[in-house]
Amino acid sequence: MYTKVNDAELYYELLGDPADPTIVSLHGGPGISDHSKGKQAFEPLTDQYSLLVYDHRGCGDSSLTPPYSNEQYAKDAEALRETLELGDIVLIGGSYGGFITQQYASQFSEHLNGFILRDTAPTSEYEENAWENAREKWPRLQQLDLGVPEISWDEFSRVMEGNVSSDAEFERVFHGMAPLYAPSLEAFDERAAEAAAEATESRTFHHETHNVMFTEEYPNMDYRDALNQIDKPALVTVGRHDWITPPAASKEIADRLPNAQLVIFEESGHSPNLDQQSQYLDRVREFLTGIGHGGGS
Repeated sequence: MYTKVNDAELYYELLGDPADPTIVSLHGGPGISDHSKGKQAFEPLTDQYSLLVYDHRGCGDSSLTPPYSNEQYAKDAEALRETLELGDIVLIGGSYGGFITQQYASQFSEHLNGFILRDTAPTSEYEENAWENAREKWPRLQQLDLGVPEISWDEFSRVMEGNVSSDAEFERVFHGMAPLYAPSLEAFDERAAEAAAEATESRTFHHETHNVMFTEEYPNMDYRDALNQIDKPALVTVGRHDWITPPAASKEIADRLPNAQLVIFEESGHSPNLDQQSQYLDRVREFLTGIGHGGGS
């Protein structure tokens, strides 16, 4: 379904019983990601909770309506909460969606019962770690036949720096980067390659959204001081082998939040919500019960 908020048409799906407490999942990767992975990861929770997944402006099937910024995305999440009359919510934000979750929690905490962060960072300063991890993996990535497009370091760099020239380039290079997000390059087997190909084919890539967010927004992002003031319960989660937002970033978030618990998933890469889905959902349910965001049937 679609609804208009803040002059943008947002595609959304509201799953489960609307009478149950609501979880809102915020996807990552501006211009890359959409609602689909949040749906895949968290739809099992709809036996007890209502789940809202949607595409941010400039992403997926939502309209290409500037401005693109963390603040605007947080305002859109709040407007969507109001429009759909969801009441108080729990946010789950992964990767770049974790940045938006931190922005939302710093602006609209009165509407949160709690929030969950997955493989994210409090500041862009962890970018250097990501580059170092990629350089370490790069020779092996070039040697292995992993069933993804072969990409150059220059192409990889343009994506990381927000300097992509077309949607087609964006799609091909991001597909080539897919093995980096696995727990290890060796774990990126034939099944993982097929899943990456299907996910890439199903997505709609918007390179201009990505470029704006990674040249104008992300380099200046810093939530460290704001985190000290957010007293809502938080569950901070990360995969041990995440190359792009390493566990140290999640540890800093948890250390700064007044009321947070940190969980590291030892067999996961950037997506423990999928790499170790059963264990991940168990921890999410435990957290939600603990903060009184109880489910129904």
